[in-house]
Order: sequence, then C-alpha cells, then structure tokens
Amino acid sequence: MKKCLMAGLLVLSMVLPVYAYPDRPVTMLVPYNAGGSLDSMTRIVVEFMKKELGKPVIINNRPGASGTIGADAFLKTKPDGHTVLVFPTSSFITPVFQGREPINTALFKPVGGFIKSERVLFGRADAPYKNFNELIDYARKHPGTLKFGSGGSTDTAYVFKYILKKEQLDINVTLFNGGAPAAAAIMGKHVDLIEGGIGSPGDVAAKAGKLIPLTILSDGNVAKYSRLKTPPELGYNYASSVMFAFFVHAGAPEASVKVLSRALEVSLKNEKLLEKFTSRGVTPKFYSGDDVVKSIESGQKVAKLYGILK
Repeated sequence: MKKCLMAGLLVLSMVLPVYAYPDRPVTMLVPYNAGGSLDSMTRIVVEFMKKELGKPVIINNRPGASGTIGADAFLKTKPDGHTVLVFPTSSFITPVFQGREPINTALFKPVGGFIKSERVLFGRADAPYKNFNELIDYARKHPGTLKFGSGGSTDTAYVFKYILKKEQLDINVTLFNGGAPAAAAIMGKHVDLIEGGIGSPGDVAAKAGKLIPLTILSDGNVAKYSRLKTPPELGYNYASSVMFAFFVHAGAPEASVKVLSRALEVSLKNEKLLEKFTSRGVTPKFYSGDDVVKSIESGQKVAKLYGILK
C-alpha cells in the first residue's frame, strides 16, 4: 500500500506543473510621468532587480489624476504577480481630496518599500524671499500673487494648504501629475513654488542653483538640507508621510510576493545601486510590508485633519 502511494505521488508530481515565478517579463506600472522622482528612482532599482529576478522588467508609465489612473489600470491586469504597481503610500487617499472615495487598500498587497520620500518646498532662485520666514512675510504682504504647484504628492500639497490656512495666506494651489511637470512649470515661471521629493527634478534644479529649498513638508529631516526644519519643528501640527513601495494584487500568489520582496531587499544592498542613489542625495532602504502599511495609515491623517476621511 505504501509503495503504491509513493508511486502515485511520483506520477502526480510529474504531471502537475511546478509554479516558477517569474516565468515571463515583469511589468512595473508607474502611475506618474517619466522623469519624476518616483519614475527615476524606480528605474534605478529595477536595473538591479531584473538581475535578481532573471527576467526582463518593463517600466509602464500611466500618469493622470494624481496616480489614480495608473492604479485603476493596474487593477485591471491579471493578479498573477507579473504586474507590479509602484505607488507612493500617500496616494491611496488622494481621491478624497478630489471628492471621491479613497482607493481600497484591501485590493493591494504590499511587497516592500524602497524610499522614504521626504518632500521639500522649493522657490525660484530669483524670488525676493530666500527662506521660509521670508516667504511667509512676502505672501502676507502680497496676497493672491504667488502660485504653488504640487509635484504629485497630494497629501503634501494639503500640508502646504494647512500652513496657508493657519497663517491666513492667499496662495493659489495647482496639482500636477508629477515632479517633472511641476519642475517645468516653475522653471518656466508659471508658478512660484513647488513641492518635490529628494532626487526629483526640483531637487536636481536646486542642486544646480536654479531653485531654492525653503522648508521640509514631510516628517523627517534631510541631511543635504540640514538647515531646513520640518512642519512640527516650525510649530505646525501635521507633516506628510510618503513611502515609495511595490504592490501586487491582493490575490497574487504568495510566492510572487516572496520573490519580489527578496529581489528588492537584495538589490537595495548592492554597492553600485547605493552609489547611484548617493549621487542624488538619497539613501534607499528596504521597508517590509508592515512598514508600508504603517506609512499608508500615517498618510491618512491629513485627510482626517480636513474632515474628509472618516
């Protein structure tokens, strides 16, 4: 009887296919414009991840509606782990700022994060203000004359709007689809201020002396801008929390999550990858799925602050 059972199991193992992931190219869906901070940093990570995965990795940019168009497109793909959404954790609550329901986080499974994106407020180099206090003073004396553009992080834009509300300032706020169009707008003098992440086009322009960093808008200090303070350090109650992370469908095979997570973690330890990020003033780090969930929850606070998220 035992011999028959063993023989049956052997035959069954020869008939049933062994699940191997990935068995074809992996698509990284980036819901923002090419050239922005999320896109450019994803491309660096993917360069090393594809070596770990042993398959080609394709970048697919699907910008629009502050990331929600790309997220919707992702949800229409097969839940087999071969399409990965690269998403800022704060973007899950972006729709509530547009009068819609937040993105249902239950439809996504976090693979891991790779960057804690600290957001910075930048001004034009030719502006009459050179620091945050001078900006506040200038805006108070010139109501309605300044224009601010979001670099794609809606909750960061609302942090700035919160500051405007507390200071009773009149500054026009425009939401862009990503860091690249926001940087183009300020360089073209269509707006006076933008927010952007470290490594974004705005940050690169600041390094070249074309923009001036005025303050941090997120919850962590930035070594390269050590003189700048965070909103809580300036006396404001809220700062944004943005983490760049990978997600698969909630129903994706667990094996795909493990393989992707391992490939991400190993890639982030590669010395050549670290050198590329260091040249941008960015320090990548592997964040677990639990860390990603905590960042999502933290990012919901600004919506609750405005009373638009229950």
